[in-house]
Amino acid sequence: MHRFPIRFLLFLSAAVILFSCNHYRHMQKVQSDNSCISKFKPDFNYAVYKTVAVINGKEISGILMIKKMPDSSIRIVFSSQMGLSFFDFGFLPENQFQVYQILPGMNKKAIIKTLRKDFELVMFRNMDSNSNYSLADSNQIYHAYPQFKGINYYITDDRCQHLIKMQRASNKKPVMEAFTYMDSSGTSPDSIFIRHLNFNFMITLKKTTPLAPE
Repeated sequence: MHRFPIRFLLFLSAAVILFSCNHYRHMQKVQSDNSCISKFKPDFNYAVYKTVAVINGKEISGILMIKKMPDSSIRIVFSSQMGLSFFDFGFLPENQFQVYQILPGMNKKAIIKTLRKDFELVMFRNMDSNSNYSLADSNQIYHAYPQFKGINYYITDDRCQHLIKMQRASNKKPVMEAFTYMDSSGTSPDSIFIRHLNFNFMITLKKTTPLAPE
């Protein structure tokens, strides 16, 4: 007899919880300014980083190289200090992606997909200006670029003088954040920090001086 009201109350409670979990719901939509984000886009012509990745408490470290190729693609190679290649990825024109090599233990679709999306965010790829929009939150602007699944956010101050952080998000909440520090002498970040919010995965990159371009 009371089964219907109880089910209705349970459904209503679940709906309220889901609605309240929307991290972006309270923000106000504002006019987009594509020139704002474009000035923060890094130029990874040739950069080498000392890199530490921590996954569920397990740490791997080595050297990560980012290099622009003659065909305008970007090659990212992560290897140990002893020369063991963890992965070798190619980010090709027209938003194409190629796995040239990957360690057998890392050769899983979920891992490759996660790393691809992380680096695409940091490299400012897949930024379709026809679908982007901006949200205002206090003194910050969230410059949103919808992806095939989820949204990439580039978050600046309201005067667009500083890039505060970057986020990959579902429709309701961030799942990953990235922070970069750009020193005044270069066009690529001096340091990069990536952290995932739904599982224990972090990557720290610190630029080092390469011996010579390959």
